[in-house]
Amino acid sequence: MTSLTEAAGGAAPTIESVRRGVGATLCAALAAFIIGSTLYGRLTVWVQYEVVLMLALGALFALRPGPLAARPALDALLALALTTAGALAGVYMILNYQDIAAYREGLPNGWDLTAYVIGTLVVLEGARRAEGWMLLGVVLAGIAYLAFGNLLPGWAGHRGMGAAEVFELAYSSNGIFGVALGSVVEIVYVFVIFGVVLRLSGVGDFFDWIAGALSMGRRSGSAQCAIIASALFGSINGSAPANVVANGAITISMMHRAGFTKAYAGAVEASSSVVGQIMPPVMGVGAFIMAEITGVPYANIMVAALVPSFLFIFSLSCVTALEAGRLGIKPPEGLDGTWTRLRVTQMAVMVASFAVLLVMLFAGYSVDLCGLGAIAALLGLAVLFPETRPSWSTVGRMLVDGGKEGLSVAVACAAIGIIIGAVSSTGLGIKISQAIVALGQADLFLALVAAAACALLLGMGLPTAASYLLVVFTAGPALSQLGLPVLTTHMFVFYFAVMSAITPPVALAVFAAAAIAQEPVIKIAMHSLRLCTVAFLFPFLWVYQPELMLQDPTLATLPATIGALAALTLAVVMLAAVQVGHFGGRLPWAERLVLAVCAALIYVPGALSTGIGFTVGGAILARRLLAYRRQHPDHEQEVAP
Repeated sequence: MTSLTEAAGGAAPTIESVRRGVGATLCAALAAFIIGSTLYGRLTVWVQYEVVLMLALGALFALRPGPLAARPALDALLALALTTAGALAGVYMILNYQDIAAYREGLPNGWDLTAYVIGTLVVLEGARRAEGWMLLGVVLAGIAYLAFGNLLPGWAGHRGMGAAEVFELAYSSNGIFGVALGSVVEIVYVFVIFGVVLRLSGVGDFFDWIAGALSMGRRSGSAQCAIIASALFGSINGSAPANVVANGAITISMMHRAGFTKAYAGAVEASSSVVGQIMPPVMGVGAFIMAEITGVPYANIMVAALVPSFLFIFSLSCVTALEAGRLGIKPPEGLDGTWTRLRVTQMAVMVASFAVLLVMLFAGYSVDLCGLGAIAALLGLAVLFPETRPSWSTVGRMLVDGGKEGLSVAVACAAIGIIIGAVSSTGLGIKISQAIVALGQADLFLALVAAAACALLLGMGLPTAASYLLVVFTAGPALSQLGLPVLTTHMFVFYFAVMSAITPPVALAVFAAAAIAQEPVIKIAMHSLRLCTVAFLFPFLWVYQPELMLQDPTLATLPATIGALAALTLAVVMLAAVQVGHFGGRLPWAERLVLAVCAALIYVPGALSTGIGFTVGGAILARRLLAYRRQHPDHEQEVAP
């Protein structure tokens, strides 16, 4: 029998190597469980969620160091104790959940309460290791509100709860095992695995190549490449910070070598990773969750996201193009746009897998089964070509990484379930909704601003799925009560929840970019906010110009829709020129001010204001562009993408 020492090549296994091995095994088991239950049928809801949470917590404790990291042996014992405690609580609930639901809900016995307390505390520590102290602080604040809400004055207070009630709520289907964890188990994890298979098969490299090919010969080519690649891959992985980590090491250094500052390059990467979360067809898995919650067809959601995602990407492209012109950056070298057999193969496999995904979605299959079909198509086709054929070790790594890359979002969403439970059970969500509705009765715009602020605040420090789910149950009902359509309400909330990834003080995408760029967080955050100025305006446009959501594409509305899109596109160029202060040369302050006013007139609903802004602003940009062309007939200046 082979000993551990022999298996390690003669070296005795260390505590760290054993933890990595255990963590990898649990991650692979988690991915296999998700795939198997999707293919052959899920277990009872409570059992399904418990199994996923137990595996995720065990893997997380094995792979993430704890407070005793300086003493590896003690930290390993702590990880083992936490994993065992979480497993015991989970197994107890699996064996007793039917009796609890039938006879003891609201009247837990001693063993029930012990399982609730242990299970909740283990999840809280998992949340801390998954997303840091910020998430833990928010969840603890929710628990404190449950327990001591009776001490708060006025509308913020409630009757208060005893410790037993708090822990029972936390470790129930209204808390940890609620809709947030359910969305991860039933929807998100399959697409996390899909993204991993796309990346490890090499097919995902086509994103980077096509981004480079499209940006060849441009001053801002390095930045355009980062924007396109990060937006494409960010649409699949469902986490802007994770996307920054995956792509930033390459794109940030590439932009810096081209001539952009490191802080600016980090901001471009963070901003373009955010774009991917609202870009069809996957929208960081948000589209599928939204369809599940609202009942709105997936096709409608995908179409509604087309205009904002296009304008967001176009805005980033404009700003970086003008910034490159202002800095006098030369077109980058080394971007290869040559079509090869490898690129054709990658494109064919990728297009086919996405085609399977969309065809199954429109055919009415469940979202998780559609994701599994895309994975099967991707692997099945990849095996046929030597350029993309994965080895058995790569397939094993796909299972391990597929489980690992979903750990944070799974545990974070489990913890977020406690907040959702606190908001709903105490009536706080209703009170917040009533406050927003009261504002809306006086002024709809003020209500929208309040809802946006709520989304940005509650979404801070959370993955896309978790932030959306938390915010939509808090601010969403208020907007619906104000008469906004369901899709408009959810898109508004979703958009701002996604934007929280670059909004200080807790901007996870910015933190990830700062770690790679080795620049202060605040510098990158300020650049990101400036780059995304236009993006913060789009959700308001959906409310006041609903034709932009493309939900009523008739011949009668077509001219108005085309006109609005043309005006908004020009407004994006105007604001880019105002931000950079450059358009075919340095832009004087007087012209920047006029262009800013013209862009504002376009964003204000109304044919007259839009016509004035479009005409005056367009004339200024056209005059400057023609003047530059006359002065430099043999030189192409990149004034806009």
